Amino acid sequence: MPFQNFNYCIVCEGLRPELGQKLTILGFFGVAPNVEIVVANPNIPLSLSLLSGFPPVPGILTPPYNATLTVARPDGSVAFQSPELPLQVLAGRGGILGMGVVVPPPYLGGLHSIRISVNNQIKLATTFNLRFPNPGELQGIGIRVPPGQVH
Repeated sequence: MPFQNFNYCIVCEGLRPELGQKLTILGFFGVAPNVEIVVANPNIPLSLSLLSGFPPVPGILTPPYNATLTVARPDGSVAFQSPELPLQVLAGRGGILGMGVVVPPPYLGGLHSIRISVNNQIKLATTFNLRFPNPGELQGIGIRVPPGQVH
């Protein structure tokens, strides 16, 4: 039986494992594709965490399942790609894939794609928007951006 599609992708700044098989989500940006990230300093890497989930896997399992996560810039160039990661899958149960991602400069404003492939088949394809701040968004928070880097 083929692996099911992932049904959500949360984009945040960090994930922290807790007791009782829980996660704390830090710096919540949103659920893709309804995510807009404002990059205040385009000279430092952007650190994100992605938490994606899949519904209960019915039927007979044919493990192993290996996932690859790819984040691509608006021009199609790859900003991040994970190695193959084993997925823990139990019949009749859903699961999650959580991963930290570092998107290195240079940044391109616009829609970035998120793809998760399981055994070389795309099981999630979504996006997030990355943009640079407007001058008014930086007032009062102590961030100075060199001229020409605010849009």
